[in-house]
Amino acid sequence: MSVAQFSFSNFVLGDPPLYKFSAPVEMQTLVEDPLLSELVQTDAFQRLGSVRFLGGIDYLFVRNPNGAPGNTRYTRLQHSLGVARLALGYSSVFELPPTDRQLIVAAALLHDIGHAPLSHSIEPVFRECFEIDHHDATRDIIFGHVEIGRSVYKTLQNYSVDIDRLTALVSGKITEFHGFFSGPINFDTIEGILRTRTFGNAPNTFAPDVVVDASINRSSAIHQEIVDQFWSYKDQVYRHVINSSFGVLADQACQAFARHNLKNLEAADYFTSEEALFKKLPGLRQLLTSPNFSFEVSEYLPETIDYAARRFLINRAADFFLREDSSRYFQIKERTSLSVRGHAIKIAAARKRGDLFGYESD
Repeated sequence: MSVAQFSFSNFVLGDPPLYKFSAPVEMQTLVEDPLLSELVQTDAFQRLGSVRFLGGIDYLFVRNPNGAPGNTRYTRLQHSLGVARLALGYSSVFELPPTDRQLIVAAALLHDIGHAPLSHSIEPVFRECFEIDHHDATRDIIFGHVEIGRSVYKTLQNYSVDIDRLTALVSGKITEFHGFFSGPINFDTIEGILRTRTFGNAPNTFAPDVVVDASINRSSAIHQEIVDQFWSYKDQVYRHVINSSFGVLADQACQAFARHNLKNLEAADYFTSEEALFKKLPGLRQLLTSPNFSFEVSEYLPETIDYAARRFLINRAADFFLREDSSRYFQIKERTSLSVRGHAIKIAAARKRGDLFGYESD
């Protein structure tokens, strides 16, 4: 099938309800795809249901799951199903042979399998103290080097999935499949960024399927506008959420509590749930969910925090239609600092509104 024929069926541009971020893969799809179904049922994958998608930020803004109007607390499990949905659509439209279809669907589903409880918010401490991060953990789970990964490895073997190729695909070392596992415009980023934009009062946007469609077809100015707009959304998400003042403080609070309670932690805690981790970090959940977080967090952090903020920019001289994505869509890092007390009032007001995208200027 030619690129120009690519289209996700039954999708209308600007109709987000057709893509359900809370349940992106229909149950019937799981029943019809035994590999997908069996991987979803493994303990390693089910654990992702207890790992919040945005780590500490989720607890800061949503004190009860789905409890604040306009906010939703998602999990790494839901995100992984979303990435798998995009891979399923891709493999169906291009009529990939069974081996390639199984490969990309499994890679999409397992790409986040190695995330720790509280995800990126606490991973730096596990890396510093136990020399483990989500890259190592992902590989250990997929190859069954850790107990929780044994059923994943066995399932992949039972379906004759090339595990070496799968891990290379997950790590971005394979550039096939239109770069959707290796390039800047990839399944993971598309799903994750647009998922985050539903978390708060960001204006409505197109669904992940539309970005995939436009990225593959590239036959009109509209396709270019969609993909460019997506990249601008990524910049907004990093500025207003991940690298925002509240995002930085949430992450720093998680790491401060982990370092203060190192005697309670061990490497095996990396593969547990957030509920179990909170028990080893007494007071952290209470801090993150406290109405006075903005003021209380200063007790645990230095007055000023230095960090690297990311910006995602577009080089319009690089040709979209010739797929010069590595040049067109790029990022830079800017060293910056944050005054903890200076942002307390601003964060408190934004949190009360549940508005992640409206309180910091562009």
